[in-house]
Amino acid sequence: MTKPDFYPFTGISKSEWKAKAVKDLKEKDFEKTLVSTLWKELKIQPYYGIEDKPAEKTETLFNPESGIPGLPPRIWSNAVSIFPTDPSSSNKEILHNLENGADSLIIHFQGNENLEKLLEGVFPEFIEINWVIEGNSNQEAFSLIKSWVEKKSIQKEQLKGSILWSPFDFAFSNSGTLEEAFELAEKLIEDWKEYPNFRPITLDFARYSNSGANGIQELTFGMGELIELIDALTEKGIQPEKIFQNLAFHTTAGQNHFGEIAKIKALRRFLVELAAQYKLEISPESIHLVVSSSLWSKTLMDKNSNLIRQTYEAMAAILGGCNTLWVRPLEETTASVMEKRIARNVSSILKEESYLDKVMDPSAGSYFLDSLETELIHLIRNKIVELEKRGGWISDFSSRRIHQEIRETRKAVQLAVLEGKELKVGTNKFPASGSLINNLPFVHIEEKEQDLQPSRASYLVELQNLGKL
Repeated sequence: MTKPDFYPFTGISKSEWKAKAVKDLKEKDFEKTLVSTLWKELKIQPYYGIEDKPAEKTETLFNPESGIPGLPPRIWSNAVSIFPTDPSSSNKEILHNLENGADSLIIHFQGNENLEKLLEGVFPEFIEINWVIEGNSNQEAFSLIKSWVEKKSIQKEQLKGSILWSPFDFAFSNSGTLEEAFELAEKLIEDWKEYPNFRPITLDFARYSNSGANGIQELTFGMGELIELIDALTEKGIQPEKIFQNLAFHTTAGQNHFGEIAKIKALRRFLVELAAQYKLEISPESIHLVVSSSLWSKTLMDKNSNLIRQTYEAMAAILGGCNTLWVRPLEETTASVMEKRIARNVSSILKEESYLDKVMDPSAGSYFLDSLETELIHLIRNKIVELEKRGGWISDFSSRRIHQEIRETRKAVQLAVLEGKELKVGTNKFPASGSLINNLPFVHIEEKEQDLQPSRASYLVELQNLGKL
């Protein structure tokens, strides 16, 4: 035990610190000089003390305790993307990944693949499998997944994973009505009711952040989707408790490192609060968060700089409480073997060499992060109230208010990067030259009225430098 007088320093209050800082600044304004702003609405103070510590804040449990003796307290799955082509070669890729650090698959498929050949030698009871449907035949794809699972004859509680499909995909892709989507969601919940650790619906908060929304907008509109989904399904006779049990949530970890940690932690905490509004008491560790590295933060210029970004984003995802860590190479389908290997190994390095699995919630007790998380919760709560007063998520989607807000935020950031007001290494600061240039091919991003396509903060700089080549 550390003795109280072990550190012979005189304590100082925050007000005393500020008074000294104001004196040292002389004629300069304290707020303008030392206080910054995150996502235009959250003030970041230059100093945080015990006075800023929220009274109710304690360590958050991110995952249930492992039933295997000797495992560390913090557990997350290391996910890799699989884009099946030839079943034989894709199967070899899957097995190679599972033999070299991955324990979660994110399979992107059309719905007509031969899953027996694709997943030959894979034991789903020991890993996590998540499914992304790239084609338009949702019903057929869902049936294919269920048929394959039933053929494996594993114990139902051993199946872990999710379907990365949201009813609101229909609205953004204009592939059907929301009523049709809610009916499909109802059927999925019924079809998978006997699999307690498999979540057939995943609300995609990441669609907002990857298209340029800030963290406040992402949580506000994502929570708006959740409220609409609960309202629609309870009208169909499904209890809120059952809805929460069948949901996973996909978010991103972006470039604002501490802000992203606070955002992911705030998401889990807000979900617990929202459940309480429906008279449910759910534990934080029962919530499943799939956290991917951001697409918005990456750049086509000096592509190797993306390797650094995806690493500190993965660290934010773990500290924020991800249950599935999905490090995504920007190229995805065309990524090289080396780039895929680096993405897969990030999780292993942060676990085996940085020991981030030894403590459940390492950032708990940080005056700064605890304060930021609490402020973010209060702000999102107010934003949700405003959203509901306007008629809810569906009303804002129909009027295209959601699209307008996100596109305005996106454009402001992209212009700031283009004009050099926001620095991006390798893009508008220290760009590569000569033989060091390693840019990716530029492709114009086209977006329909109802759509929100993934974009990049560096897009306008890329357009200026690569778009005319």
